[in-house]
Parts: sequence; C-alpha cells; structure tokens
Amino acid sequence: MAFTIKIYEKDEYIYKLLKKRLGSFFPDAYVINPYLDEGSTDERFSEYTSVLYDPKDISKEEVSLHTASPLRLTDDGGVIDCSRLVHSLRQSDESPLFIRPATGTITAVIPFVYSDVRDRFISDIETELSGSDYNVRLDFTSKLRALWRQSAGNNMTALLEACRSRRFKPEDILKYCNMDELGFLTPGSCRNNDDVYDFGVARVAALINHAADLAHSKTSFINVLTVVEGFRSADLPELLSGLDKVFILLPARNAGEDLGARELITSLTKTLGCERVSVYYAEDLTAPGELDDSLSPRRQVV
Repeated sequence: MAFTIKIYEKDEYIYKLLKKRLGSFFPDAYVINPYLDEGSTDERFSEYTSVLYDPKDISKEEVSLHTASPLRLTDDGGVIDCSRLVHSLRQSDESPLFIRPATGTITAVIPFVYSDVRDRFISDIETELSGSDYNVRLDFTSKLRALWRQSAGNNMTALLEACRSRRFKPEDILKYCNMDELGFLTPGSCRNNDDVYDFGVARVAALINHAADLAHSKTSFINVLTVVEGFRSADLPELLSGLDKVFILLPARNAGEDLGARELITSLTKTLGCERVSVYYAEDLTAPGELDDSLSPRRQVV
C-alpha cells in the first residue's frame, strides 16, 4: 500500500539522510519535503499521508492545519531517533513490510580498484542492507583511501585504541560513529595515514570480531560493512574468518586470471568456504550508481 511521508525539514542534508533511511524501511512510500518539493503530486497516488516536522522550523500548530496527528522529528534533546519514527509510522500501516532476519550480517569488501569505483560498488550493494536498525561501515584502510575523513573527534584510530580494553563491548562501536552521506554509521578515517596498519593485525582482528558480534546480536538488527585494504594476503584469512560474506572487487575479468588474485581467492575459499567468497569486476559498473544487468557474483575457478 503506497503512502506519503511528508517531512518538514529545512536542512537539506538532514532531509536527504532521513529520506534515504526511511525509504529503506518503507520502499513503497513517497518521501517529500514541502520546503524543497513544491508542487509535488505524489500524494495523488497515496492511501494516506504521515507528516513529520522539525519544531525548530515549524510549530505543531502550523503543521496541524494540514494533518491530524503530526510526528515530531526530534526528542527533547534535539536528537532524531529513526527507530522511534519507524515504529510510529508503522502504527499507521496494517501489514508488515518485511520479515526481518534473526540477526544482521557482516561483510567485507576487498577492492583492487580506485576508491571512487570501490564506493560506487558499495553504493550499489547497499540495497542488500536495507531494513536494518543501523548499517555500520568500518574502513580498515589508509587515511587517504577512507571515504569520510575527520580531523578531530571520533575516528578509526580512537576506536582501535578503545577496543583493546577488556571493558569494551561490541555495541560500544556505535559510540564512535557518525552518519555519513550514504547513510552509514562510521568512525571515518584514522587520524594519521597508516594508523590502521601500525596497530597491527591482532588489534584489527579484535575489532572485526567485536563488529561480527555486533552484527550477530539478537537484541538489535545491525549490518556491518568492512572495507579491507593494504593487508598481507597471508593475514586476510585470520582477519576475515568470522565474516558472513567477502566480496573481492577486481578491475576487469582478465585481472581475475592473475596468479596473485587466484592465490588470494583460493586461500580465502579454503578458510571461509566458496559460498562466502564472491568475485566482482569493476568493468561491470556501467555508470555511477548502476550495476550492469549481467553483473553477478563470480567465483574464481581454482
């Protein structure tokens, strides 16, 4: 059943995040912003409309002129809690939109391509992560290769430092994350270019294991996406042994015939099993944000 979610929010960045987030829970909904989408006719095709408003932009009384029961975006502390919004919006929907899995998943992308191609690929596979409470992205890369960089505050370096403590719990990962423009919760890059590697494989493996426990928790539905670059091939089986899926992204099919690529795929397949290791090719990315219709996981014949 199609319906409209009307969001009164003047901050375009926040609106885009909300549209992406709520759209993953309500794929049949039309999400519009009266401040930005003037003259939209999407409501013509909707069974009903739910209205969300930001009290710093418009009062409840003003919004109530257009709807009987508007939902406030923020709580008293000014925080937007999407889980609360989703719960409230679902009360208006008689049928469940999907059956959630028992737990989330943890996935690794091992790219041998330029960072923009890597992130286009991640944007495409993000549709597989819809419906979760949160999607977390952890970049185990150099600072130069991380998608989101911060000069201060929470970052990958702080997270790697914190996870050495015996008091560290998997859910503590979320304390070090902020939402990026793709809708992932992420600590972003490390403080210095090679911090991820300077901490060593054991520390990185410890954090990945915490991330796997977070994804596999039955108390919440969280997917974790890890980007793993620059590590020795011999270390990857240890780092990735607890993951559900590993995507290897190669530049082109002829690169898949390279001896090094075959050895890596063989090593990971022996550790994880062939059902968890898939090979993709960047040449099948036909345009930004689009996968070729023929793209499917390819496993190397070894």
